[in-house]
Amino acid sequence: MRIAVFVENRNGVDLASKILRAEGADAHSFHLLGGDRDGKIVGWTEEEAAARFGGPAAHALFTGEEELSDAEFLEEFGHRVSAFAEKERIDRLVFFEDLSQRSRRLAGVLGRTLPLVLVQDRHLDFRHRRTGTGRRDRSWYYGASSPAAVCVWGPATAHHLLFRSVDADPPVHITGALGHSDDPALLRAARSATHRHARKPGEPLRMVVIDQPLSRQGTLSRGEHRELLARLREVLGEFGEVEVKQYPAGLDGYDLAVTFLAPAHFQALPAGTPLIWFGPPALDIVFPTVDHPLLRNVGTVGELVDAVAGLKRSGTFPANTHGEPVEHFVALQDDVAGRVLRVVEEAAVPEEPPAPRRPRAGDGLSRAERALRAVRGQLAPPRSLAVLGLGFTYETGVAIPVLTYTQALLAHSPVDIRYFDLTAYDRCEDVLADLTDAEVVLVNSLAPFWRSPLAGELVAKLRERGTSVALYAHETEYVMDFEGSRNPLRHEELVGLLPGLKVLCVSSAQADMFRALGVSDPVVVYNTVPRDAHRARARRTPGARPRVVMVGSMQDRKGLDLFSRVAELAYTRGLPWRFAWIGPRTWRIGSTTLLSDRVEWLGALSRNRVREELAASDVFLLSSVDDPMPLSVVEAVQQRLRTVTYHRVGSREVLEGVSGYRSFAEYTPEAALDALCRVLDDEVSEAGYQDVEELFDIAAFTARMTTALGLPGPGDPVRRPAGGGEGGGDGDGAPAPFSAVPSRHGGHLIEDFVRHVTAGRDDDALRVGAEILRHRQPVDVLVGMAEIRAGRGEADEACRLLSAAAVAGGDRAQVWTEVARVAGLLGARGRSVRQFARRESVRLRIGSRAARLLKRN
Repeated sequence: MRIAVFVENRNGVDLASKILRAEGADAHSFHLLGGDRDGKIVGWTEEEAAARFGGPAAHALFTGEEELSDAEFLEEFGHRVSAFAEKERIDRLVFFEDLSQRSRRLAGVLGRTLPLVLVQDRHLDFRHRRTGTGRRDRSWYYGASSPAAVCVWGPATAHHLLFRSVDADPPVHITGALGHSDDPALLRAARSATHRHARKPGEPLRMVVIDQPLSRQGTLSRGEHRELLARLREVLGEFGEVEVKQYPAGLDGYDLAVTFLAPAHFQALPAGTPLIWFGPPALDIVFPTVDHPLLRNVGTVGELVDAVAGLKRSGTFPANTHGEPVEHFVALQDDVAGRVLRVVEEAAVPEEPPAPRRPRAGDGLSRAERALRAVRGQLAPPRSLAVLGLGFTYETGVAIPVLTYTQALLAHSPVDIRYFDLTAYDRCEDVLADLTDAEVVLVNSLAPFWRSPLAGELVAKLRERGTSVALYAHETEYVMDFEGSRNPLRHEELVGLLPGLKVLCVSSAQADMFRALGVSDPVVVYNTVPRDAHRARARRTPGARPRVVMVGSMQDRKGLDLFSRVAELAYTRGLPWRFAWIGPRTWRIGSTTLLSDRVEWLGALSRNRVREELAASDVFLLSSVDDPMPLSVVEAVQQRLRTVTYHRVGSREVLEGVSGYRSFAEYTPEAALDALCRVLDDEVSEAGYQDVEELFDIAAFTARMTTALGLPGPGDPVRRPAGGGEGGGDGDGAPAPFSAVPSRHGGHLIEDFVRHVTAGRDDDALRVGAEILRHRQPVDVLVGMAEIRAGRGEADEACRLLSAAAVAGGDRAQVWTEVARVAGLLGARGRSVRQFARRESVRLRIGSRAARLLKRN
């Protein structure tokens, strides 16, 4: 197959080099094509291609010696592209954007005769602040040239292309990002919640500002750009050393990176360097909010100063508390180039769409059928889902199924999905405000009801206002009893709410438990796990020294004592077995629990390492006394590893009778050891394990969850833009940044408030002041905020703040003196307040002095 690759810049050369080195690329003939006026791009394309992969020579459509106007250039460009494709007998053409004039012209000339494959070359998941009527973000039109296929980085971009308009139906493939998605360092960082801290608290920071050519990109004028850089140097210089670099080679060694626009998280995350996306009001670009311990979005200089001050003060980065995971924007998977190449090989010229036909009154339908169709058109399924929880990371099994589900749903459904971490909120009203547009709310796990004081009240109020609320449960009797004894009042509140909720369960036994608690119709949806790279199969025949492995956090519920005693029992019987436990240590270990020296305690490992350890083992022994449907068993099944569990664990429901699986009915070391001996003699049933694997497959789980929640799925024929249609002026319909901020120490907030007032940053002083007033009402803050409001002519708000200051406490005479001073800024409105405050101040001072004199006598 003869494949042409159209290159417009150096980034395109890099992407082309990766495709040319993909597995199977040797079977094709590649042709690099450049179309710039002076031919310079072709020159350095050849140099780059030769240096990187000894690639083919690049063909230049222009030599640079021709004098052409813009219109003549584009016209001639179309003729030459068409002639090149015909002369070289090109079968496919790959290009990396269809937004430039040349790429649009190329698509218009070749799109109906040649399969064109558009490969995403940069981050597209951002929006613009300023868009006029009928005008959208430039990225809105990405893929609008009707290519044969579009290869995108992740689910968010796929969602954007598929549902941006009523008739949008491009062939979109989520391949991941060339050079990033298959980077193991990025994968580890994206799925890890453990990162290095900055220097010791209080030490100066080493910071880098990753600059962008903002004036050339049209996002800021040259003068505004220079002024912004100077401002950043000024405010950041208070906290340490500041460097400004446009294209830093790496971010290792920096304590903090700040950028305006670039997808610098691809550098920051693998390096373990905290990154702040700074989007001041003057900048047109708004970057998406990503939930990760190393990423933070700020919109003003004041917010930037607060974040950097917090980092220096504590040594811990104040990251985003909300947002989508990294994998919403970049699918992390191996062999991205190979996936792209397969899309190129299978691409076909799009069929010409039929001419639009105006429906007639009858249109072959009876009146009854037309009436039914009209009703169905009005009763559109909900298209917004909010997921509530206590954190969304890959560190624990609670969040993994819902993260995997939402990423799959986002890629194929018009549903807008957002996450809300309840630990970031102090008031139920704030959560309700952020959930205003949510049609369906999914509470992930019962834990929020026990750990958060807001969950019970929040769910009750959501139901009162008619919001559909579902609970995806991951707990069974052991955890219910444990948490109920620790948090009896909250547990009682939860039990009272359960009968009115839609409860989604991971096993039939769990569903039976909820029926006993009054839930009328719990739905069993099971769960799923992400598709990890390099899922090696375990060996079919056990080795001479069989290895028994367990994956789970070290706690009594997971069977630490049983696992240890099985290892000791095997040793006393002379069995040459090895035992290993993978998982972090927790505080939930009893004083009598045995931690045997016969077990290799490996601690917490990355997902890739866990997969490797499973493949290097012979039996997976789930020692848990209570586990509704453990994900570790699903992973063991995927790797065809013999498995043993306790009889009451949910895995038995789906594995009972499958060769290669055994359970033990008595929770004793002897019974578990006997099951291990028997399973080692079994042959793993490929058909049985495959059947179980398909039950937990992402697509199957997504279909079950989507149906249970009443959301539109991949088969939904109605396609409307999630943002509300094409005519809006709010960019691509991207949601506004989250309003919740991390809870901070009161003393630190006062420090930030004083810093903003001193620097004249009134808006930021009011923002921090409002955060302080959520917890307490210090007089200095109330008076300071009142003075700012008075200076702005906001008399009503200033008077309310002064009233609060007057009753807040402290040195009463001094408080009334300050009230009088600020009231003087309110003109006629504050005259009476000023007079009253001055009299109260004098009265209190005289009274205080008299009291001291009487005390002396």
